[in-house]
Amino acid sequence: MTHSTSGRPSALSVWIYWFGAFVVANLLSIVALSLCGSNVEPVPTWVVTVGALSLWCGYVVMTLRYLHVDVRGLPQRLQMSVRTRDVFIGAPLGIASQLILVNVVNWPLSRLFPNVFSFDDISQRASDLVDNARGGWIVALVLVVVVGAPLIEEMVYRGVVQPGLVSAWGPMAGIVTTAALFAAVHLQPIEFPGLFVFALVLGFARHRSDRLALSIVAHMAFNTTGLALVMLT
Repeated sequence: MTHSTSGRPSALSVWIYWFGAFVVANLLSIVALSLCGSNVEPVPTWVVTVGALSLWCGYVVMTLRYLHVDVRGLPQRLQMSVRTRDVFIGAPLGIASQLILVNVVNWPLSRLFPNVFSFDDISQRASDLVDNARGGWIVALVLVVVVGAPLIEEMVYRGVVQPGLVSAWGPMAGIVTTAALFAAVHLQPIEFPGLFVFALVLGFARHRSDRLALSIVAHMAFNTTGLALVMLT
């Protein structure tokens, strides 16, 4: 792995880590979905769950290798343990980002492009996931969206990528680049503006607190609020 002469990870090593983790994780997910018969429409929630678990396994394995730690050492290395202040700050931050910030960003876009940036269009993917969940599988969906996704995404982007890029390029460039990457990998152009500004919030929260737990809590609160909005509409 390429490192700078100061011993800190270089920007190149961070990009190699991210690209390798992205490829491995998505290959595992593709294989798992193929074995489960993902060509069925609509895709059952259990298949979505298997795909997500396979994806996360790839990211975790690659992250452990990059950081040279085991699973037990990962929370301490990334400072993932949640404190009371993380909840009192992170939860309102995530809820406000979902209810206010994202709407402030999308409102002018909805006026300029009403046929594209409507609430129904932006929330379409989440609506499809909720509509396809049946019985007890709604619990699995909640765990995937509210717990699993925030943990893994924060581990990768605010846990590894952002600190590495901040170290190499400085806080502003590192946080903005990480936010753009995070929004882009969701592969939903219509969601990019909202995800980008939210990722900036997560990035600054991570940088200012110097701990990953705050951004994890905020991300969980954001996803919980979004899922609740879809379920109630």
